[in-house]
Amino acid sequence: MSDKTLVLSLARLPRALGSTLHEDLVWVTPDDLGTPSMSAVPGVPLDVSVDMTSVEDGVLVSLATSVDLVGECVRCLDEVREYHDVVSQEVYFEPGAPALTSTDDEGEEADDLFVIGERDTIDIETQLRDAIVPLVDPRPLCSDDCAGLCDVCGEKWADLPEDHEHFVVDPRLASLASLLGEDGESERS
Repeated sequence: MSDKTLVLSLARLPRALGSTLHEDLVWVTPDDLGTPSMSAVPGVPLDVSVDMTSVEDGVLVSLATSVDLVGECVRCLDEVREYHDVVSQEVYFEPGAPALTSTDDEGEEADDLFVIGERDTIDIETQLRDAIVPLVDPRPLCSDDCAGLCDVCGEKWADLPEDHEHFVVDPRLASLASLLGEDGESERS
């Protein structure tokens, strides 16, 4: 899952409070960035702007990018496209920082914190994914008033005439309808 382009070295970042380092990088979107109903287009390069700032006990990482999400309308199956600007800020803590030592009450929260890795590196893939995935609409719609598909013929209601209907005979009465034959049908119309 880890993409080497998203592992950044902190060697050039001075650890004096407030020191900054900026990097621009390109990340090619993976196949699994989203849900079955909507996801980022796989294989598209995303320009990611990364600002790293030295803070007490770690580094504040600010990410900025933009992403196109594509999916299918859950009612009519038309394509749905959404454009989002993505901004995220997370603190990556030094190993052994007080925030990482958990007490019984905060144990679960300490496990969710980001930690500076081996050789003074940070892997921003999780942060980037965590910023994009919440933008994915779990039930995308092409429009709020989408009528969907006709449950009998499967055509889009928006493309069908207003008087579109299907004459469906109740299966319990099908044998009676067959006695009427073609003439009975024409008399009803």
